[in-house]
This record gives sequence, structure tokens and C-alpha cells, in this order.
Amino acid sequence: MTGSKELESLPSLLHLTIEEAAKGLQSGRFTSVALTKAYIARINEASEFKAVLQINPDALTVAQQLDEERVRFRGRGPLHGIPILVKDNVATKDKLDVSAGSYALLGAKPAVESSVIAKLRAAGVVVLGTTNMSEWANFRGLHVSSGWSARGGQTLGAYYPNQNPSGSSSGTAVAAALGLCTAAIGTETSGSIVEPAEFNNVVGFKPSRGLIANDGAIPISARQDIIGTLTRTVKDAAYLFTNMAGRSERDEGTWNIPFDTIPDFCTFCNTTDLSGVTIGVPRNTFRADHDPTSPVMVSFEAALKTLSSAGAKVIDRADFPEADGYKKLNDQSPNLVSLCAEFKRDIARYLQSLETNPNHIHSAEDIIEFIKTTPAEEYPDRDMDIFLWTRDKDIDVGSDKYQQRLEKELFYGGEGGILGAMDKHDLDLLVVPSSQGIAIDLAAIMGFPVLGVPLGFFPEGTPVKLEDKKPNLVNEAPGIPYSLTFISKSFSDGVLLRVGYAFEQLSRVRADGPLPFKPPTTELKDLELGVEN
Repeated sequence: MTGSKELESLPSLLHLTIEEAAKGLQSGRFTSVALTKAYIARINEASEFKAVLQINPDALTVAQQLDEERVRFRGRGPLHGIPILVKDNVATKDKLDVSAGSYALLGAKPAVESSVIAKLRAAGVVVLGTTNMSEWANFRGLHVSSGWSARGGQTLGAYYPNQNPSGSSSGTAVAAALGLCTAAIGTETSGSIVEPAEFNNVVGFKPSRGLIANDGAIPISARQDIIGTLTRTVKDAAYLFTNMAGRSERDEGTWNIPFDTIPDFCTFCNTTDLSGVTIGVPRNTFRADHDPTSPVMVSFEAALKTLSSAGAKVIDRADFPEADGYKKLNDQSPNLVSLCAEFKRDIARYLQSLETNPNHIHSAEDIIEFIKTTPAEEYPDRDMDIFLWTRDKDIDVGSDKYQQRLEKELFYGGEGGILGAMDKHDLDLLVVPSSQGIAIDLAAIMGFPVLGVPLGFFPEGTPVKLEDKKPNLVNEAPGIPYSLTFISKSFSDGVLLRVGYAFEQLSRVRADGPLPFKPPTTELKDLELGVEN
């Protein structure tokens, strides 16, 4: 029987890392079954946040099998028996739906699961369940709140009552923040990992497009979409990434990975010495509301000093050559032009690949008709302006308008933007405050890796600011987090992890900062004692 002192020393699930969980499982301090049971109890306890959409009915069975395998044989590695949650737009072979939050795809599944999930399963993870998300990855309508889906309702952020969780990996970020899993999988087209990570004080990592297979994920844009991670530490992101990366025969975008062997990305997370690293600060990309005296900018300037003190060379005003041109382009016509054209093509391809499709959804137009005629989709109270724009505009991926727009975007992301700044100043990476702004948009367009790391929290006395769309969730308030975001070139993911890890260890923002305002309290020790909340 576990002694009382040992019970008290079991790790807190609010902070538990993959490394700590792996050590506990390997040493026999606790089992994957116990860990899975504890997370299920916490999910039920935190149901008001609506972060988790489904619990895998086979999660405990899989955990038991992995525990038995560990006893009979050696463990598979650090992910053996680790429970993870997966965003509701990444297919698994479990008894779980993959619906992008919409009733339109309830019961519809591809013939095979995502290559990324298959890789993680081979590494030994327990797929605990799926997380709620912004319906259709925030692509349904401009006035639909982040974190809302017809199936899952409104996810709420972890750090303030009625907080905007951001999106579209909303439930994924909140679940990681509240300790409802050891780590979680999200997706991003533009900002959908790093923005909710920022709002919920976790690490958001969007890898290079082409380093991780994207098959099995419900698409917005096959060119721009990427599966990534939301974790409590940078090293946890590296653990997952090492096991997710690699070529897949089902995603030709991975066929040009420039190295034959996927490195152990955890090796980039072992020092705070940044000697030899050059970091650029593209100030002409910052948001207009980033006043020098704002909490975000005060923390950002302090972060630059931290990076410099760690040995990095920081180049200020490493500005994008054509930042103003991109801003004008977006003012005239948002980048929905290219994404909408790609969505029409890519969603049709995905729908054609389904093994089951009970609602007979075969195109973007079918989705629109389903939303119109299904009361649970809450139309027109929840708009679908983007879908309607996609249908009504005479634009597709073969049109001159699409090609011209894409060429402009690639220019502004390349020599007119990220590459122009990095090449001019011989930079290893860029750093910006917050997870929003044109640098994040352009990194998405280019398929470049992005890493968001906790930077700070809005202080006491911060005026409460509400989102200007129903249900008017809280955007800013005392204790709500904000982040530091790093960007680099394709396949330079290791340098992002190295710098992000160093900053995380030196700043200790998440480790020492405020806790979520209402975290669940069930712990491993409660289950060991037979007590569940």
C-alpha cells in the first residue's frame, strides 16, 4: 500500500510534465490507469469550461494494456502510457468523432487515422479524448466567438471568469492549462495554436509545414494547415514533436524533409546559454495597440534583456522591408481570398476520403445548407459569413485572382517580410510580443515554425475589456496571460525550441506565475486513497 508521505509527494497534475510522468510510470510510483482515471475525474470536475468534447471510452483499456506491456517488456519510451487530448479535427481510429465541432460531420470518419496520431500511438500515448474547438477552425464566420462550436458549446479561458479562450485550438489550450491531460494536440492555419496558448499560459508550438504530416486533419488549407502541440513546457513540446515528425506517404508535403533521420528535439532543451544565436526584433510588425508603457511591451523589453544576458545577440529594428505593403493589401482585401479558394478544394477532397458520411456532406455548399437547416448550429445567431463568401465569390485555385493574391502573400512573407529581415541581418530567428500581428500571419503563409512561450500577466487594476462579438467574452483583465513569440525559417524548429526553452527556464513565468482562477483539485493521491471529487 502506498504510504501517506509518498502519496503527498505525488506530482500535481496541474503542473505535471511528460518527463515527470514518464519517470513516475517507469518507477512504478503510479500507473497509466491511475493517471488516466485522475484526468477523467479532472475533466468531469472542470466541465463548466467545456474544454473537452469527448472522453475515449477505451482510454482505460488502452492504459491497462500499456501498463501490462511495461511490466512484461521494456517501455516504448518517454511517451509510453502518457494520456493526451486531441483537437476535434484530427482523426483517430478510436471510438471518437472528428467533426470540427459541427453536427455536419458527426459520425463521419476517414478510413485511416492521422499519420501523426498513428506515430504517437506507436510511441505509447493514450488518446484520452477530443477537445472542443472554434467550429470549423474559426473559418465559419467573422462574428462567431472563439471556442464556440455547435457540438461543444462555448469553451471558456482558464484565467478569468468568462474569459475568451482564443482559438481555434481553444479546448486544447484550456485542457493543457487546467491539467486535464499531460499534453495536447492542436492545429493551426494562422494563429490557431499560438493564440489560445497565449490566452491560457501554455506553450504553443506550430512546427514547420512539411516536417509533420497533415493527413487526417479536417482542412482549411492543405498548403497552410499544420498539426502542432500545446503543452505546459517547451521540453514537453519537444518530446511530442520528436515522435510526430517525419515523412508520410499520405502527405507529399513531407517528402522534402532535408534530413534522413529525425533528431531528438529534446537535445535542444538542455541549456540556457544562447551564445552564437542572433535574434531580430521586427518592430514595424507589432500591433498598433502595443503602447511602450503597456504591460505587454514592458514585459517584452525585459525579455529582450533576458535573452541578451543569456548570450544571444539581439538586433533591434530588424524590420520587414515591405510590412506597410502587406498591411495595405490586407486592408484592401483580407487573406481570405486565398484561403477560401483552397478551402473549397481541400474540404471537398477530405469529404471524398471519408469512409462513413452519414449526413452526405460532400462540399462547402453542403456544409452551408446543413448549417442553415439544423437548429443546433444556431444560424443565423451565429453567422457563417466566411462560408457564404467562399460560395458566392467566383474564385478558385485555378483562377488568376487566386494566383496573383498568393504570389503577393508569398512575396510579403518572403523577401518582403520574414526572409528579407532575416537575410539582411543574418538572423537565426525573430521575436515579437504577443501571438497576434502580421509576423504571425506571414509565418503561417510561408509555413514557417512558430513557438509561443508565456511572458507575463495583466496586472491588478487592468481595465476589463470585452470581445466585440456575442457573448462578449473577456479579452483583457487582471491575471490574463500574454506571451512571447519566436519565428524562424522552415526546418529551423530546433533553434526555436532552444531559445524558447532558455527563456522559459530563465523567466519562469508559468512556473512561478498565477494559477488558473478555478483549477480542478483531483490529484493522483486522491485516487490512491479511494477519494474522487
